[in-house]
Amino acid sequence: MSLTKIAAVSALAARLAVPAFAQPTPPTPEERAARFEKADANKDNKLDKAEFVSSLPEQAQAMADQIWSSRVDADGDGFVTKEQFLALRMGPRPQ
Repeated sequence: MSLTKIAAVSALAARLAVPAFAQPTPPTPEERAARFEKADANKDNKLDKAEFVSSLPEQAQAMADQIWSSRVDADGDGFVTKEQFLALRMGPRPQ
């Protein structure tokens, strides 16, 4: 195989791999506010743990207990207000 063909195949492989490593775009503040409103089933302007879990993407729901106790209900009152929810940094933690 010539050097040109190896370079072309390598470039193609790299272009195909990039989307697999790309992080999803985080939701906008408006999208997050809408997610809160949708999850607030009893419309009390706060989310309990069950309501919060319903707001998570499906792939994050398996980690709900860890997320809730370590990142969400920081004051331990059993709820997260809309302001607290919007202040949360969503997505994976930086490495």
